[in-house]
Amino acid sequence: MNDNTVMDVTRRSLARILAAAAAGQQPGVSQTTPTNTDLDSARAQMRTNAEQIAKVKLPMATEPAFHFKA
Repeated sequence: MNDNTVMDVTRRSLARILAAAAAGQQPGVSQTTPTNTDLDSARAQMRTNAEQIAKVKLPMATEPAFHFKA
């Protein structure tokens, strides 16, 4: 085989090669769905956070850090 051989690779084929290589390197990655206990704990955390935020009294005269412009 000649050392000066040129391999024609397009950008799309290179992207496919790299995507396949990246997918092959992660054998332990799997998609999991959240369980009911995960959802319940997340909802409980959101309720707790909302209660903590509600405890803070903010005067109406307080201006926001930025202004909306239409």
